[in-house]
Amino acid sequence: MNLMVRPTWGVPHPEPIPIMHKRRMVIIVATYHHFSRLRGASLDMRTFPVRLYDYFRISHYSHDETSVPWQVELPSQVNAKASFLRNIKPNSKEYKVLRDYKGWLPFRESMETMVMSHNLLTMILPPFETNPKTGEFMIDPANGKLIPYEPDDQGLDKLQRTWFFKVLTDICQTPVAKKIVNQNRNTMDTHQVWHELYEHYQNSISSKMRSQELLQYAHTAQLANSNHRGSYQAWITTFTETIRQYQALQTEENSLSDQMCVDFLNNSMRGTTHLKGILDTYYTARKAAGIPNPLDITFEEYVERLIQAAQPYDASLGQNRGRGSRSANFHSILGNESDEEEDSDDEEDPRASLEVFQSDWDHKSKSGGRKECKKDDRFYKKPGTPTKQRAMIPRTKWNTLDREDQIAWSTISESAKKTILGTPDNEKGRDSNHSSYQQP
Repeated sequence: MNLMVRPTWGVPHPEPIPIMHKRRMVIIVATYHHFSRLRGASLDMRTFPVRLYDYFRISHYSHDETSVPWQVELPSQVNAKASFLRNIKPNSKEYKVLRDYKGWLPFRESMETMVMSHNLLTMILPPFETNPKTGEFMIDPANGKLIPYEPDDQGLDKLQRTWFFKVLTDICQTPVAKKIVNQNRNTMDTHQVWHELYEHYQNSISSKMRSQELLQYAHTAQLANSNHRGSYQAWITTFTETIRQYQALQTEENSLSDQMCVDFLNNSMRGTTHLKGILDTYYTARKAAGIPNPLDITFEEYVERLIQAAQPYDASLGQNRGRGSRSANFHSILGNESDEEEDSDDEEDPRASLEVFQSDWDHKSKSGGRKECKKDDRFYKKPGTPTKQRAMIPRTKWNTLDREDQIAWSTISESAKKTILGTPDNEKGRDSNHSSYQQP
């Protein structure tokens, strides 16, 4: 409010500024800083709307508060930030362990996220000053050497480097990572350790091998021929994550185009009844509507369309899950299971429940101080009673059937199956407790 008019040659003794004009000037300055802070940039008050000025003057302005420049954080923001940082307690057990070269990309992304959450981002900065435009290390023109990184607080940086170096010692379990950490043990320079780890795993032969593995999976994987027992949405998101990891390991010149990613994902949907025609339907609809470039679709858009198409089918499968009873001798809908998966009954296909012998165990009861389990008459057999055999299709033939045909086969009675397969009633076959198929 200490505004005064300076004298000039034309007006050597100017009149003092009225108090009303001074008050309006203060409100205008407060309005400028308020809306500039909201926008994140300086405003031109000459073109500022009068209605916004009146709104701020009536609803927000308080003459008791001091105007804070919009580039400076408000006291409430400073206190909240200090409180948040004070409550963060870095824990070395929260950091992901690097066990092999295949886990480098998840390890790197997890490390970068974790140090940011612990306010330790300076620990993995480059060991030398970098050019903000090119990202390359800067060279000192005086001696021709790289300019080393200089922290703002030397004491705090030393404490943080000591603690973070201990973290790197614990989580770097690969031979090369251990070698890099041990080489910098005397200096405990975490900047140099992280720089060498990044250069080795990002540009090494092991990284190229991992890229080839990811690309091979994206090129050959198909949902219909896989052992995937989860939802279709889980398969789509896993495939998308594979593409993302491959792209992250490549340079901009070697990365896959959107069309190539779409082709890989579309190829993985071959043989899947509910999803194989999504892309063709999209192309046909755009072409019929006369939209320019009807075959133009981004990878993210195609993934979203597949997930939307898979949601109703996954929901129908979810209604049959969680029955809590074990099943045996059921035909596998997915097919092509490995030997290890045949021996595991932790997961069961809900569509296979059409042909299941369920064994519901009765509750245990106490008798004579001992727990006894009541026998189920459906499964109880007298000694010497022959085992009833079931008609089974050979695995090689079963895997050639479509999903609908497999479900239809499960609804046929045992006598009809034996009539179709020509299997005598007294012919013996191998009995299996898992998804194996007997030769007729």
